[in-house]
Parts: sequence; C-alpha cells; structure tokens
Amino acid sequence: MLTKLLEREVTKRSDTVRLQGRILFLTEDPELIRRQLRGEDLDWDPSIPLRDDISTDEITPGWVCYYYDEKLGEYPYVGLRCGGEKPIGRNDVKNGGFVCSVSGKRRGKGSSREAAPYAEQAAGIRVVIAENIERIYRENCENRGILASTDFSLIDKIRRGEELPLEAFIGDAGRIERDIIG
Repeated sequence: MLTKLLEREVTKRSDTVRLQGRILFLTEDPELIRRQLRGEDLDWDPSIPLRDDISTDEITPGWVCYYYDEKLGEYPYVGLRCGGEKPIGRNDVKNGGFVCSVSGKRRGKGSSREAAPYAEQAAGIRVVIAENIERIYRENCENRGILASTDFSLIDKIRRGEELPLEAFIGDAGRIERDIIG
C-alpha cells in the first residue's frame, strides 16, 4: 500500500474546474429529497428549507465507519434526519449522479470524522456548498480533494457546467490551505 502511494503521480489542479453532474439539496423536507433521488432537479431558490446543523455522524453514521475504502460511497447521508425521517438510503447518492451537495448552516459539525468527506467523494460529490462550513470538516474535505464554498451563486454555474476559477473555492485561505486546494 505505501509503495503504491509513493509511486502515485501528484499533479497540481488547473486554475479552473468544470463540474458536471447534478446538485443535491439537503432539505428539511424529506419528500423534496426523495424527489431529487428519483431524478427531479430542483432550481436553486433561497426559500428551499435547507437542512442546518448536519453533523458528520449524519453524513456517515458510526456503523458505516466499519468500512474504510470506496465502499463508503454507498452510504453518504444515510443518517440524515429530515422532518423526522431518514429519506436517503444505501447507494441513493451514488446512483443519483450528484456532483454537488448543498445545505444550510453549520455543515459538518460534531466529530471530526474523516470518513464523512471520503464517503461523499466516493459517491461522486466533488463540491459542498453551505451557508457556513465547520473548520475541521472543511479541512477534511480539502484534504480529500472536495471543494467547499459558502457562495450559493456557484450552484447555477455548476448546473450549467461552466468553467469556474479555482480561486472561487480558495478565497482568503492561508498559504498551506491554498497549496492543498490547488
């Protein structure tokens, strides 16, 4: 395993990214989530009741963490409670072709569970957008190569498949963080 990692080619990202895929809005309304999982694409509307306070325990519940490889991609958000329900099941995110996940305030709160962004990435998520993102979760996303932003104007640009400047995801990051993202 270590030899494989040492021999892997490391390249820098280009100055722009193009993300092609669907947007998953993690909402308070379980039916809105189910509709998206069945193939409906929601237009971004600030009145959508986005789910706040999503913990890493909801992204990857403890029982999911027995897996430590790509199998995690079958389970992101299976612990997410919305309106008293858990509307996301095994393989739903992966099978939905989602590239972006959107939520409200305090995304990634709680434990610093590194399996959470790994599960999201293995399911196809390449960017997370939220009103604010907890520091450790954001760092774990960046270390896995998932882009994170609080800029909701990116949603429609991603949906249209536009080329986005990497700077849109870097913002006021420090030098080390810039190097990791870029």
